Amino acid sequence: MINFRMSKIVFTSLLRVLETRYNLQNLRHISSREMLGSFLYILGTGAKVSQCREKFQRCN
Repeated sequence: MINFRMSKIVFTSLLRVLETRYNLQNLRHISSREMLGSFLYILGTGAKVSQCREKFQRCN
């Protein structure tokens, strides 16, 4: 909640809207849930993409 600036219920609802209305889809190496989480983490904390990769243990 601190990093994403929203509760788990709101996060899940937002993800559902993005998937159904705006066709957000899983990619080969990253899920739509992780994409949204990374995006919100960067917005909520002001982190750089490299810091986000480190936080979520991502290479790409």
